[in-house]
Amino acid sequence: MTLRYTISLSFGQFASDGQASILDAALAVGTPVPFSCQRGECGSCRAQVLAGRYEPIAPPTERSYVPAADELLMCQCRAASDLTLRFPHWAAPAGAPRQRRASVVSRRPLTADVTELIVDIEGAEPFDYQPGQHVRWRLDDGSHRSFSIANAPGAAGPQRLAFHIRRTPAGRFTNQVLPALMPGDALSLDGPHGACVWPATPPGGIDHLVLLATGTGFAGVFPILMAALDSRSLQSVTLYWGGRQREDCYASGLLNALQGKDGVFRWHPVLSGGSSAGPSEGSSQAPSANGATGRHVQDVALDAGHDWARTLVYACGNSAMVRAAQACLRAAGLPEGRFLSEAFLPAAGPGADLAPRHPAHPWERVGERFTLDGILAARQRSMDAVHEIAALMTPGITTGDAIALADQHLRRMGASHNWHPTYVRFGADSQSPAVHPTDRRRTLGEDDIFVVDIGPVWDGYEGDYGDTFVTGADADRQRCAQAARDVFKRTRLAWLDGLTGQALYDVADDYAHEYGCALVRDIAGHRVSDFPHALYGKHQLANADFIPGDGIWVLEIQVRDLRLPIGAFYEDVLLRPATA
Repeated sequence: MTLRYTISLSFGQFASDGQASILDAALAVGTPVPFSCQRGECGSCRAQVLAGRYEPIAPPTERSYVPAADELLMCQCRAASDLTLRFPHWAAPAGAPRQRRASVVSRRPLTADVTELIVDIEGAEPFDYQPGQHVRWRLDDGSHRSFSIANAPGAAGPQRLAFHIRRTPAGRFTNQVLPALMPGDALSLDGPHGACVWPATPPGGIDHLVLLATGTGFAGVFPILMAALDSRSLQSVTLYWGGRQREDCYASGLLNALQGKDGVFRWHPVLSGGSSAGPSEGSSQAPSANGATGRHVQDVALDAGHDWARTLVYACGNSAMVRAAQACLRAAGLPEGRFLSEAFLPAAGPGADLAPRHPAHPWERVGERFTLDGILAARQRSMDAVHEIAALMTPGITTGDAIALADQHLRRMGASHNWHPTYVRFGADSQSPAVHPTDRRRTLGEDDIFVVDIGPVWDGYEGDYGDTFVTGADADRQRCAQAARDVFKRTRLAWLDGLTGQALYDVADDYAHEYGCALVRDIAGHRVSDFPHALYGKHQLANADFIPGDGIWVLEIQVRDLRLPIGAFYEDVLLRPATA
């Protein structure tokens, strides 16, 4: 009789026969788990083992990802008993958002610029959401505005939601729509959205919670604060709330009352007293305490001496604060996967629904948290990383050491992990696709060509960028490196003219020969998305018989010189001129 083991996750269970890999067992029954390469190289499917036994399916190679002592790679292991697993670097997608009608209950000022709006969701179907999620209000002109849900689930009734909305000088919603709302008025919204949530089961190994907020970013972290206190699982919960002046911390009375209850909770207003630009309309965020006469919330938190190794951090506020806080807290010892934040889009114009933008073809599915804004941020950080890594490559370094150095640099820059392995290829290896074997002992020469190809995950979004570089001044190597870039640029223009994915690689082949190169057709382009896009499909751009959408396809160009044993590579996300 075939043995069957139960694999338990924080959000469900699935069964394994003990023969197939744990990943294959999960995918066979449709259980959402993170994965990508399925070769044991990227580390995307790593899981922390809380209980149970497992066996490796095959011995590791020099290209294998090395998991921590308490982790396994699901694609490389099979169950040998019941197992309990956890994903420190990934949260399961929440239920699909739905469009709902709501009626206004009340509207009142919290400050001169901030309004509290309370609504009831109409209909008998419950509106289930998690602390930290947000909704999108849909306006009559087809645009939308995103706001955090400011109350904990069920705190004011099963269907009642509260929002804290800051007025922006040019905001149509906050200047025209919001002031006119009266009790009983009907509104349309969809949600819930967002993966920056307090988990149903608090993670182990964490004794402290730190919350960072600027302005109405408080609305995003307050439900998390309340859920954390209700869990009674933490030794301390600390909020740092930034604003220009004390009145901006509009919930100070409530926070003071909470602070006096049991000694677990403390909060600190961080006041700038200066001036800075206002937020984009549609965001539950406001300027941070970054004025010339004040301090940053993350700096005040750093000075407090928290035990970062046993701390979980949530941040909600302007994007500059979130980026700076993530970098400095990780440098201070905050472990990977312990910094959670939510990004909001600026107000979109009529019809400019950016999340998701291209649901027309089944190959272009994305997760419910996907935004083009997230992809653009991941793209820019990946481009910066490739050029910084290239600057670290010095003649004499081996391929193996170069890959290790590149991965270390990505971690320092804030990448949580890689969704595909980092590839660095020197000299003759530059001719070959990344998936082909690479001589890890090959050294970079004084007059050489090399490729850097990375696939990091930044704040839950997949980055993917690659380019070719030259040491020395050899004209043929420079020509070959530039050929990959030029073929990419011309092929992208062909996409803008309406070519299908299949046709793109046909014209790219023609272009490559004009530069004295041949296109390597083994490299066929692929998807990107909120991590992991493999949950939505591992489709190739070269097989797409439709016009690819904007911001979710990577065009890969690999060329091989027709005369010399060298090649070049360039890849980037396909973007239209307004966003590229």
